[in-house]
Amino acid sequence: MKNLLVLLPILFPFIMALLIPLVKFKTKKKRNILVSSSVILNLLLIFLILYIDGPMKVHLFKLNNFIDIFFKIDKMGILFSILASTLWIFTTFYSMEYMEHEGNEKRFFAFFILTLGITVSIAYAGNLFTLYIFYELLTLATFPLVIHKGSKEALYSGKKYLIYSLGGATLVLFGMILLFSINNDLSFVAKGIISPVASENGRLLMIYLALFIGFGVKAAIIPFHSWLPAAMVAPTPVSSLLHAVAVVKSGIFALIRVSYFIFGVDIIERINGNLYVSVLVVITILLGSLLALHQENLKKRLAYSTVSQLGYILLGLVMLNENAFTGGILHLINHAVIKITLFFCAGAIYIKTGKKNISDIKGIGRKMPTTMVCFGIASISLIGIPPTNGFVSKWYLALGGLGANKILFPIILLVSALLTAGYLIPIIVTAFFPGEGQKQKRDEAPLKMLVPIVILTSIVVILGLFPNPILHFIEGIAAKLI
Repeated sequence: MKNLLVLLPILFPFIMALLIPLVKFKTKKKRNILVSSSVILNLLLIFLILYIDGPMKVHLFKLNNFIDIFFKIDKMGILFSILASTLWIFTTFYSMEYMEHEGNEKRFFAFFILTLGITVSIAYAGNLFTLYIFYELLTLATFPLVIHKGSKEALYSGKKYLIYSLGGATLVLFGMILLFSINNDLSFVAKGIISPVASENGRLLMIYLALFIGFGVKAAIIPFHSWLPAAMVAPTPVSSLLHAVAVVKSGIFALIRVSYFIFGVDIIERINGNLYVSVLVVITILLGSLLALHQENLKKRLAYSTVSQLGYILLGLVMLNENAFTGGILHLINHAVIKITLFFCAGAIYIKTGKKNISDIKGIGRKMPTTMVCFGIASISLIGIPPTNGFVSKWYLALGGLGANKILFPIILLVSALLTAGYLIPIIVTAFFPGEGQKQKRDEAPLKMLVPIVILTSIVVILGLFPNPILHFIEGIAAKLI
């Protein structure tokens, strides 16, 4: 009976997602109460699981060792599910105001909550097959969110998203089948499940690369990244979910599972898998930053920034040491909080002014000072300036590079930080530079949008000043994996 509790934060969002379209709400307020209560209760269900002693796992459906829907709670899954569920709450309140300008709110919130359930399912997946099934369901659930506006541009972006995602899914399925033929097991186990004997198989490198690239599509690894900037046509709450929480972080999470719970550090080093993927990761970090420099559209600049910052996280994973892993996972958390803040600010500017391009927001800091101060703090953190949270994670990544005797990696991080400053600082300068906004009265976004922005910005600062609780949690995970 205790094991069935693991299903509660998975099934509850699915039930609510089905319920929302069926209920005839008399007012939007009642609908909003149901939606907000659902996401808050789901987070409480996750915390409830934390207080239960002993291992929790359940086979929902098992046909054989390959086709096995299996859920299991571990620290990595708990960390990811709490991160996603917490940020979902902020996005929910933000969306209540924002989506009034977009329309089709009931459909939006149905898929919005469905996506939460799928993301938690990915977090608690106990084997590669279960993760794969819900990983692809994530594509199907987020597709209607990407094409929400229904315009030609939105439909084109949605098709592009599907093509890239299904292409990655094909590679993953190919890698899974080959892996099962060698190992006959797809379970997630700390330090991996592949025996030293199996590591001699010449196909193992090909399997690792297929899985890494396949899952890496959703993690926006260059050259498989272009679906991400194209998805900026979606409403800002969707962009925030895609870039900060659900899709790209699920891609990163899948790569963590493959690297540390299927292959393990020893096997990856033996087949030199980290050397091959390091090339893609370095290209992603540098080229993502360079592409961001040339974007005039604010959301697209932030999108290319995401491509680069995801490379930071992956770099922490492929260096295969404790400091690097700690820095990578910490940056997964920090980047999620920072980037959702930046996108919320961009959305607030658009709602109040209708402006999307950076050159059009000259002086906006005088009209929307709170919004732009929050944007500035989040930008400083993304650059990695102390004492913000971005500095802490990048410090550990640099230590990981030095610990691996790869001085090139800290240099790359430094260069990318300078490029990050190059594409974010001009936005802040433009916003507060005297111009048209100087003559305008203060006119901030509605409170349902502004309050989440301010709270998230506060979290950015708090995580920088007091990183130890999360650091210790992550270091405990790293100690068992490396």
